[in-house]
Amino acid sequence: MAPLRHFITGDFEKRTVFLPDKEYGLALDALVKGCADVLITSGAGPSLRILLGKRRVEPQPDWWFVGGRTRPGDTPAEGAARNVKRELGLALDPARFAAVGTYSFVWRLRAQAPATNGTADVSTVFELHLADDEAADLSPARFDAEEYADAAWTRPDAVLAGDYHPALQQAVRDLLARRAYGALRDAAADASAGAGAVAAAATAYVAW
Repeated sequence: MAPLRHFITGDFEKRTVFLPDKEYGLALDALVKGCADVLITSGAGPSLRILLGKRRVEPQPDWWFVGGRTRPGDTPAEGAARNVKRELGLALDPARFAAVGTYSFVWRLRAQAPATNGTADVSTVFELHLADDEAADLSPARFDAEEYADAAWTRPDAVLAGDYHPALQQAVRDLLARRAYGALRDAAADASAGAGAVAAAATAYVAW
């Protein structure tokens, strides 16, 4: 699949601005936030796992991606890498973050007053695949206890069959579809692979 494109027109200068709660609340009423969220994965095939955090705060106080807002001037992958570093202390190359899909949200509630004004987001979700040793070093204790109540490695099929937010489930489906497409592409490019292997990979891909 094609990489996510980021276009820069002119000499854009990044600025670091912190909005007090009142001004930030007004911004939430007027703007759609750009977010970069991450499905952190480890393993492959039947051993594939996804690390989820159980958030304490609105707008989604439940199992969710690792992630958050992006900053003006960031590529979405840079925003994803910054969010993972902030939340888990992992400093990783943005090139390791592979785009899964872009999703639109409208939330009834938010953390900032007035909470019932809600908020709206557009999120680009990425996969960050960790090697076994990296995943072994990633314990739930890394999650900020003020923001997260829990964290757990979860199988994709458990997310799809369980009581999870439909946007999280859709992102997991799209992740599995992207992986199935990669397997199809590899089979088609492998001169030693027979037609049966390509057909099986194609069937697995279109199943998503």
